[in-house]
Amino acid sequence: MSESTECSARVLAYRSCTPAERQIAIEQLTALECATRAELLDVVMAADLEEDWRADGATAMSASVEATARVASATAKAIVRVGAKLDALPHLREAFASGLLSWDQVVPASTFVTPDTDEDMAQRLQGLSAAQIELLARQHRLRTKREARQAHARRSFRSRPDHEMGGRRYSGFLPDAEAAHVDAVLDRIADSYGPNPETGMWDPLDMRRADALGELATQRLADDADPEICMVVVHADAAVVDGLRDGNGSIDGMQIPTESVLRHLCDARIEYSVDAPDGTTVGIGRTSRVPPRWLRRRIRQRDGCLCRFPGCNRRSQQIHHIRHWTRDSGPTDAQNLAGLCWHHHRLVHEGGWEITGNADDELTFTSPYGRELRSKPEPLRDAIRVRAEQAIALPLRGA
Repeated sequence: MSESTECSARVLAYRSCTPAERQIAIEQLTALECATRAELLDVVMAADLEEDWRADGATAMSASVEATARVASATAKAIVRVGAKLDALPHLREAFASGLLSWDQVVPASTFVTPDTDEDMAQRLQGLSAAQIELLARQHRLRTKREARQAHARRSFRSRPDHEMGGRRYSGFLPDAEAAHVDAVLDRIADSYGPNPETGMWDPLDMRRADALGELATQRLADDADPEICMVVVHADAAVVDGLRDGNGSIDGMQIPTESVLRHLCDARIEYSVDAPDGTTVGIGRTSRVPPRWLRRRIRQRDGCLCRFPGCNRRSQQIHHIRHWTRDSGPTDAQNLAGLCWHHHRLVHEGGWEITGNADDELTFTSPYGRELRSKPEPLRDAIRVRAEQAIALPLRGA
C-alpha cells in the first residue's frame, strides 16, 4: 500500500511508535469499545422497557436494534439479552465498562453469573480467556433428562462421496459423554504419532485425528473373527494392476489411483470375478439360489448400492432374482440379479409389480395396471423430432 494515501498516513503514524506504545493503543481502544458497548446496552435496556420498538414498527427490541445498528440478527439478540442480564449484575457490568472484560467474555459470563456471585465472578473472570469462560458457561448449564434423551436420539454419522477430492466426507453428532470418549481415544492415538518423519514437524491435529480414525477401523477389521462383515472392496482391472494399461481402481464408485490399489494389494486377499466379452459378470448359474458374497459385492458395485427401481434413492437391501429361481428357473447370474430396497422388493413380490430385462443393461418395471417404468430414458421419438424441426426450422442432431 502506498504511504502517500490518507489511510497509509494514519497507519504510518502508528508505525512510528514503539511496539509497547502500539500495544497500549490496542488495549485502550479495546477498552473504549467495551465502554461504548456497555453504554449501548443501558440505552437498549431502557428502550426495551419503554417499548420504543413498537414505534419503529418492529416485532421486538432485537429487530429494532438489528435495523438501527445494522448488525446481524444474532448480534442484536445478544445485545438485548446481555443488556437485560447486566442490569442485574452491576459488578460484571462495571468490569465490562472498564475494559477489564471484553464482549466475547461477558456474553458467556452473563449466562451463569447470578446476583449472588456477581462481585466474586467479576474479579475471577478477569484472569480467564474467552474460551475458558465459554467452557465455564457450558459447565454451568444444567441439562435435563429430556435434553439427554433428545441428544441421544439425534446421534448420527453420515458419509458422502467427494469425487472432486477423491475420498469421502463424514459428519455427525454424538452426545457429550460419547463424544468425550471418542475425542479421548482419537487424541491419544494422534498424540502417539510424533513428528512427521518427512518434515520433522507435527502434522495438524485434525490430520492426525483422521489417521487415528482410520487406524481404529483397520485394527477392528484385523481383530474381527469374520472380516467379510466389514470388508472394503477395491475394484481394479487386472491389466491396470499389471501395468499393461493406464487406469484407476475404485472403492464404492470413487476412483483411486493405481498406486493406492497396489498398496492395498500388499496384504489383501485377492478375489476374482469373471466377465463375459460384453462386460457382464458371469455368475454361478443354477448352482445355488443364494448369491455368493463376491457376486453380491459385484452387484452392489454395479448398482451403486442403490435400489434399481426408477426414481428410488434408497439403499439396496435385497438381491432380487428377476426371473424367479424356482418358478422360472432363473440363474444366479449378475444379469438376473437386481438390488432393491425393502419397499420395492415387497412391491415386486406382493404388490403385483413385475421386472423384465437385463440387470446389467436395462430393466423395465411394470405395475399391476400396466404402467411401465424403464431404468433408461426413452429416446426422442421420430414424430416428436419432426414436429420440433418444423417448429424451429432446424434439423435436430442426435437421438
